[in-house]
Amino acid sequence: MPRRYRKFLPFFLSLLGVALAAPVHGQAFQIGHRPEIGKIDAPKTLKPGEAAQIRIEAKKEGNSGCGMVVSFGDGSEARQFKMNSDGVKFPLTVEHTYKKAGKYTVQVRGKEITTNKECKGSATATIQVSDPKPGKAKGQQKKQ
Repeated sequence: MPRRYRKFLPFFLSLLGVALAAPVHGQAFQIGHRPEIGKIDAPKTLKPGEAAQIRIEAKKEGNSGCGMVVSFGDGSEARQFKMNSDGVKFPLTVEHTYKKAGKYTVQVRGKEITTNKECKGSATATIQVSDPKPGKAKGQQKKQ
């Protein structure tokens, strides 16, 4: 590049940066890496009506936004999250209550939500919900 044009190089590079960040056909470019869903930590067993604390962790953190959906496996409505927006970050803890006994699979997967591309990866966990076994109440002694 001739010397006389070198002084304009920073200006042209800044224009290029603005062009890359500009919306393209109604969607914004996302600069940076999207997070990747890693694993789910959930209780193995619960009683009906007991709230499950489900923790979703990232395998790889990313600084750009992404969308994900959490399905609880019991027919209830899935919940959607925009990660790295509105203060929602990994690790994310979601609470859900199972009303009936059964074996449920919690699934987390990426999903495009508005202008957020889907998070990479997916994860599953199984929760067994069962009624307490009939038996003696605590503190009850055997009759002699």
